[in-house]
Parts: sequence; C-alpha cells; structure tokens
Amino acid sequence: MIVGVAHLVANRDVIKHTWGASALSPVMQSQIREVVARLAAFRPTKVMIEASAGNPLYVKRYKDYLAGRYTLSANENDQYGYRLAKLSHDSTIFPIDAFNFPFPYESMVAWAQRHGQGSVLTAADKATAWFINKDRALEKRDLLLDDLIFLNTPEALDANAAWYMYADRVGNARSEYPGADLVSDWYERNLHIFANITHYIKPGDRVVVFIGQGHAAILDPLVRLSPYLEFVDPETYLNPEPKTR
Repeated sequence: MIVGVAHLVANRDVIKHTWGASALSPVMQSQIREVVARLAAFRPTKVMIEASAGNPLYVKRYKDYLAGRYTLSANENDQYGYRLAKLSHDSTIFPIDAFNFPFPYESMVAWAQRHGQGSVLTAADKATAWFINKDRALEKRDLLLDDLIFLNTPEALDANAAWYMYADRVGNARSEYPGADLVSDWYERNLHIFANITHYIKPGDRVVVFIGQGHAAILDPLVRLSPYLEFVDPETYLNPEPKTR
C-alpha cells in the first residue's frame, strides 16, 4: 500500500503546502489519529517512510519512541509512520528514500524561457491547476483526512504525474533535453526508492509506505506491474464508504 501524502511541515518541493494549523494542533492531531486507526485495519507488518535509506537515525528515533524517550515531531514520518508502526506492534521502521538525485527545476524553466518554450510549462501549470487548487483549499481548512483521501484518488495521482509529461517536452530534437533530463532524474530517484522498498519485503509482509504524493503517482504503477507484489489501494481503508461522485 503506497499512501501519497501532503507534507506536514516545510519541504523542498516546488509546490509548498499551506496548512492553516500545525500538525501538532488538536484539530490536526485528531485527524491524524483517525488516519492511523483506519490504516491499522490493514494490519501492516512493515511501515516505510520518506527518509534516507540506510540512515540509522530514524530507526533509533522509532525505538526511542517505543521506549518513551522520543517525542514525535510534526513531520509526517513521525505522525503517520511511527504512530502506525507502533499501533501495529512493529519492532522497527524502514526508511526508503533516495536523495542523491538532482531536480534542476530552475535551470529547466530558464532554458524554456530563453528558447521560447515557456508556453509548454504554462500549459503544464494550467492543466494541473485544478489539482493544486483543491489540495491547497483542503489544506487551508485543515481538512487533513479529506485531503489525504483526495490525494490518493486516481485523478489526483494522474494530475501530478501529468505535469512531468509536459516538462519532458522542454528541449530540442538535436542535443538539448533539459526537460527530459529533469524527468529522467525524477524517475530514476523513484526507481531507486522502489528498489529500496522491494529489498525489505519478504513473503507474507503487509507493507504501508508513506511518501509524498508525487512519488506515489509513480510507485503505484510499479507495484501493479510487479508480479511478486499485490497492490492495495489506500482508499479502501482511508475512505471505506466513499460518497457518490
């Protein structure tokens, strides 16, 4: 199960999240507890988080949390990951991110502007504006559970992934591919994340991965394509009784 999330604290993404309240506020905490309780029904045996793979800090913090020596921060790794792992009686946590990849967004935009291709990125922003606007509206109202449900719909996942298909067009047919280079770096990072996920999985495991929604848009298809994995839709647990659309 890949759970695409909106970051709860300041992040390095191009699109910054705009929560009205801190993740540690009562209104947010009650929703976080509800999210974790719903996902716990999946009975995960392993919980994975968007943190540097191989860094022992995150496992140490989780074990300290179990022992009552660590207070959860507002970060989603703590609020979702550590909480769910503890509720599921898991002995450890699994960081699976791969950070050693560039994301040359500014240079790609500058190239597009210099070469008369700014309209490509304008079209990308226009095509995905509905998705960004709805996400921001839910965040500003601190509707965390509603936003999480929305972010994991096929429509929202496709909208995030579609932006990269516009960016891929920035460049020329000769030797310069700044858009394709950016998209390649992004996909390579996600392929490394997916490899990290699969390295930890054993037969019979029930895995939940908490990761930024943009990653989920790529990881979901990889799970579906893997004959040794079974895809589990988080919406089944986050929104067990979906409203008629």
